[in-house]
Amino acid sequence: MLMETLSVVAQAFLIYLAVDLMAGIFHWAEDTLGKPTSPIWGPAFVAPNVIHHDKPNEMNKIHWFRNNLPVYVAALVILGVAWAMDALVWQVWWFCFVGLFSQQSHRWSHTPRKALPAPVLYLQRMRILQDGKHHWKHHRGDHSTHYCVVTPWVNPVLDRIGFWRFMERIFVPIFGAPRRPDLSDRGWYRDRAAWAA
Repeated sequence: MLMETLSVVAQAFLIYLAVDLMAGIFHWAEDTLGKPTSPIWGPAFVAPNVIHHDKPNEMNKIHWFRNNLPVYVAALVILGVAWAMDALVWQVWWFCFVGLFSQQSHRWSHTPRKALPAPVLYLQRMRILQDGKHHWKHHRGDHSTHYCVVTPWVNPVLDRIGFWRFMERIFVPIFGAPRRPDLSDRGWYRDRAAWAA
């Protein structure tokens, strides 16, 4: 019984970290790939992200449902696929539940502390949720680190091992990175996608 409980706790914790990683990868893609005029991706994700970097606290003026809608849609798709494949296990439910709060966690990191609900402040103090001080490391400089928005644990590891530089080396030559002048001195850099050249 103890081993089963420890296994469930370990799986829940790893899934929690996996959601943070997935949110970080998506955030990295928003910051790196394409431009506001790119078909579909640009208006849906790049343009709002450019505004977010110019005015980081503007996201607090957007209705919470609209701000979180893309995550809700993704969760429904994942649940639907899992249901269709007869794989709707607790791990999938937990992944989607935590995922539903990933964008909201990002929003809370931009919310003044005095406006945060007490449970959120508590979770930030306990380092279960990322706080504004941690997330601000992404907004200073060239926005090329600290992409994960849920926990304060994943960013230091990914930044230390060069994960984002690895992602750039693979995907920028394919998709281009016209908004990332910090990459322009790399031999493999392209400001336009290879398939659009």
